[in-house]
Amino acid sequence: MKRLKISILLLFVICFGFHWNSKAQPSTENLFLGVETSKDIFPGQNHRFSIELDSGLQASGHIKQNGVNLNISVFSPTGKVLLSQDLQKNVHSAEPFSFETTEKGKYLVELLPVQGNIIHLENDKNRFVWDGERRVPYEAINQQGTYSILVEKADKGKTFSERIDELFRFYDRKEYPGVAMAIVKNDEVIYSKGYGVANVEYDIPVTVSTVFHIASVSKQFTGFALATLHHEGMISLDDAIQEYIPELQIESKITIRQMLNHTSGLRDQWMLMALAGWRMDDVITQNQLLKMIYNQKDLNFKPGEKYSYSNTNYTLAAQIVHRVTGKTLREWASERIFKPLGMDNTFFYDDHEEIVKNRAYSYDDRSGSLKKSNLNFANTGATGLFTTAGDFSKWLINFNEENVGNQAIFDLFTTKGILNNGTEIHYALGLALGEYKGHPVIDHSGVDAGYRSFMMFFPKDTLGIIVLSNIASCNTIQLAMKVADICFDIKTKPEVVCHESSETIVPYADTKEIDKNILEQYTGNYYCSELDTRYHFSIKNEKLVASHKRLEDIEFLSKGADIFKGTYWIFDHVEFVRDKEGKVYGFNVSNEGVEKITFIKTDGF
Repeated sequence: MKRLKISILLLFVICFGFHWNSKAQPSTENLFLGVETSKDIFPGQNHRFSIELDSGLQASGHIKQNGVNLNISVFSPTGKVLLSQDLQKNVHSAEPFSFETTEKGKYLVELLPVQGNIIHLENDKNRFVWDGERRVPYEAINQQGTYSILVEKADKGKTFSERIDELFRFYDRKEYPGVAMAIVKNDEVIYSKGYGVANVEYDIPVTVSTVFHIASVSKQFTGFALATLHHEGMISLDDAIQEYIPELQIESKITIRQMLNHTSGLRDQWMLMALAGWRMDDVITQNQLLKMIYNQKDLNFKPGEKYSYSNTNYTLAAQIVHRVTGKTLREWASERIFKPLGMDNTFFYDDHEEIVKNRAYSYDDRSGSLKKSNLNFANTGATGLFTTAGDFSKWLINFNEENVGNQAIFDLFTTKGILNNGTEIHYALGLALGEYKGHPVIDHSGVDAGYRSFMMFFPKDTLGIIVLSNIASCNTIQLAMKVADICFDIKTKPEVVCHESSETIVPYADTKEIDKNILEQYTGNYYCSELDTRYHFSIKNEKLVASHKRLEDIEFLSKGADIFKGTYWIFDHVEFVRDKEGKVYGFNVSNEGVEKITFIKTDGF
């Protein structure tokens, strides 16, 4: 009997001890060069692999993430951390990686589920994929999913160009959208290349001459135009924008400088268009945007009070260029910037029907399959510039040589904005200023449809980098930074992500139950004069639902007394308002680009 008790106790210790140890030190599986491995993974797990590699190699590969976001860490045979990264936060994306082997032996690869982002589409029937500068509120999740990992290559090559190519190896495929990049040092291009395809349907490769839409990287050329006009005495940056655009109904004085610094308080044009029922793949012209902007009567905040990025600012800036010079922004920039610099394939695209040779088309792969991501913009100032990596490198060189412009213009162009209280902000005239690993840097990103772009210029190092892509999952910012690391030969010690994550997952909406009788009080027809649009609220399946003639029905989730959040993300915060008798007479909508725009309850629809 005593032996039986000991045996049972021993069995208990072995079983439960093994279970505890397996959690602390999960089993390690073998990886083989060129062989893809697929697995399911759950939150709280970490998967470990080992791969035998020689010393002095540049190893590269990728992880295909499906419903889960993973951090990858790589350790040398002696336990040295070689890599720990999570570049692609989206749970449906590919995570490319590369590392240098320091010795011969078994390298440990560890994968850990971490908080990732998913565009909240499950309940959103208006599935227009917006993100980046239009600030779609991603839902943060950490859930189970599947992945596949492949270490596809390990070469001896360690030249500068080979190290750069390793960064972009994932995009160097014949059937997949890609990337074009260029690096300039002093007055010359030291490396440039294209990877992947510009047009998936026809397998047209990306080259340094491929024309990309670069979204908000366009803003710096608009800012440069107004800095030049200021220097030439045609305007003053401290003039009120109303002097040049009297159609504006905003009474508060907004200076051109505040407009360019994003401290104007003007509502974001894309948020306004979306609330009015527009899709972002609609044809959207300059005049259509201006009509919407001119109809606004209120600001998000007092001019100069704070910084808030708004694309409206730069659409109006383009209009000021037109009013002052008699030329469109496209005409002025081509004459004063692009032609003098030999940027022959660069222009503001203001006609959506115009045919452009060697153009890259836009794609999105974040929903699990590759799809077209259509863009039909015909507006300029905030966006709309078409250029190539080769052309943009000439602009980066101009930051150093100043063949176009002069020191006074560039000083004005790169001077940070100041708020009313004296606080200096990071944004200048279409450019952000900061520091990267001890190096002063000027940069800007761009996001429209599936296009991604990022530029960096290091003034003290006279180094410039441009990365352009036509696939939505491409993290051009991180890629450009990794290029900078190679250029500066920076070897930063990676920080390994802890196994036990302390991150708090924020749900799309922390909803509350609400009585049907109360819901009835919100039903009816609502009209916004500033947007010239209407919504009809009704109850369907015991849920408050809004209908619009151009949109799919939107469900509203209760967050408290008279406060809701829509399943169409532009209705981020909706607060119904009541009169003295307690009757609902309207509601206000707020999101990151619009603050309290009002809809009034009406009799008709």
